[in-house]
Amino acid sequence: MSVSTEVHAPGAGDATGTAAEGTTRATAPASAPRGAAVLEPGLDRPVGLVGARLWAAAAALLLVVGAGTGWALFGTLPHTQALPALLAHGRAPETVRADRAGALLAYRVAPGQRVAQGQPLALLRTADGTEVAVPAPEDGTVTSLLSAPGAELTPGAAVASLDAGGQPRTVRLFATTLKQAGLLAPGRTVLVPVPGKGVVRATVTAVDPLPVRADSLGGSFTVPLPGLPAGDAPVWTAYALLPDAGSPSAGPVPLTVSLDLGARHPYQAVFGTGAKR
Repeated sequence: MSVSTEVHAPGAGDATGTAAEGTTRATAPASAPRGAAVLEPGLDRPVGLVGARLWAAAAALLLVVGAGTGWALFGTLPHTQALPALLAHGRAPETVRADRAGALLAYRVAPGQRVAQGQPLALLRTADGTEVAVPAPEDGTVTSLLSAPGAELTPGAAVASLDAGGQPRTVRLFATTLKQAGLLAPGRTVLVPVPGKGVVRATVTAVDPLPVRADSLGGSFTVPLPGLPAGDAPVWTAYALLPDAGSPSAGPVPLTVSLDLGARHPYQAVFGTGAKR
């Protein structure tokens, strides 16, 4: 029996197989860089999008900050000072005086009462026993009774005070501190809330040069004056004429008015500094 042994030497086919295997081995590692090259542009897009959004947000923030800074520096706000006030007629209540000596028998009116010219306010008994009336000099509202019944009055003695309806309608502004008093000046505009008529603009016409005691004001009117101090605290008074349109003809009316100080920049309002006209 013969045994044949075939020995195959590497030939062309084997070389082709070997080359193919080599090619496969060489191609496999090269696929990773190509995959990375494909993914890199896609990964870069979100980064670019986030960057654009950040730039837009930063630009918007800078725009808002710039606008706010410009408004704070160059914008204006109204600047007012609230003051207690009284709406009445004339610069002061008119004092009604006795024209002869006598004992004050009784009053015929009460504070707050509207009276007509010539209407008796009080009754006097003269030294010869004659009873005479003290008449109202004009139409108006009785603001106070200035003597006590039974008192002996001399000619010219004060009997009552009257808010004279024929006098110009006037707003009395009361400043209770030196700082407020320094704001009062003729020509200032006053915003007056007239009951039932809204806000009416008036103009300061005069300012008393010296203060008065706070307790000397309450006895001149029939209404309380909110916001005024008590006792001998100083109070400065200014006067503003109220236009006839929309103003009441009744007697004294207590108010809180706004003194117009012009305008100031927002940063001045924050720091409490000056006004700009």
